[in-house]
Amino acid sequence: MISTSNYNVIKDPKFLAFCSLATEGYGGNNATPSSISFDEFCEKLEKNEVVKPENKKSTLDLNKSLDDWKSRFTAGGNVSALDSQVLDIIKKAYNIGMVNKDNMLLRNEAVNAYKNSI
Repeated sequence: MISTSNYNVIKDPKFLAFCSLATEGYGGNNATPSSISFDEFCEKLEKNEVVKPENKKSTLDLNKSLDDWKSRFTAGGNVSALDSQVLDIIKKAYNIGMVNKDNMLLRNEAVNAYKNSI
């Protein structure tokens, strides 16, 4: 069968950013994976509206978190073009409050609770 699409999910920076954030903190005491969908993640990024203002980090904390992500992607090597795109998306997710204090992507419950509070 010949594919009619050139879409490659493992080269999609939004999908890679989503996977990185959605699996952060999974395991150990937190056995519940992220329940926010990839489509919802993309929609919130595109709207560029703050999802949960109290999750926004100071510039210093944001830079520290991004440095941590960068070191995970590069393991001390150079940042590829794809890595750079993924890091930019992760930064945007932090900037709109989609990432909690534990660097984990918000769950649907948290997003819906915030929507209902405004």
